[in-house]
Amino acid sequence: MKTCPNVTATTMIYSGQAAGGHFEHTGSGEYICLPNDPEYDKYNQINDDYRSLMYGAEYETEQNPPALGDLYQNDVPCSVCLARGKTTLMIPGRSSCYNGWTKKYQGYLMGENHGSHGKGYVCMDKNAEALHSSYTNLNGALFYLVEGRCGTLRCPPYM
Repeated sequence: MKTCPNVTATTMIYSGQAAGGHFEHTGSGEYICLPNDPEYDKYNQINDDYRSLMYGAEYETEQNPPALGDLYQNDVPCSVCLARGKTTLMIPGRSSCYNGWTKKYQGYLMGENHGSHGKGYVCMDKNAEALHSSYTNLNGALFYLVEGRCGTLRCPPYM
């Protein structure tokens, strides 16, 4: 999201663009939120085959548009938020909180495609947005909806 949840004691630190390593690269890191106003120290723009490469993230939601609307191939905005005085916890697989917890936002669990090199899971806000005029298909860091598979994962309750 481009903003933080509208709840008490939540402050935006910065907004930016979601990014990560290319979906086929094994040396890439986790998804991150790059700020819109980067500052560089000693840096050169020479391409170097030995660097870690970072790409902007895009939505890969072609097969399931009702969940997040029509975001397929759009670039992903993000924001880094601070919830003061509380511990923040993402509880996957639930749309309500356990007793004693307060919901800050709700969304869909997303991650890399099962055949790619994973970056971890994130909770994408259910009202996800796209960066303005950013429809591309560069296939850098990609966000796919997560699907549970029966077997070692108990079904029910997960299917």
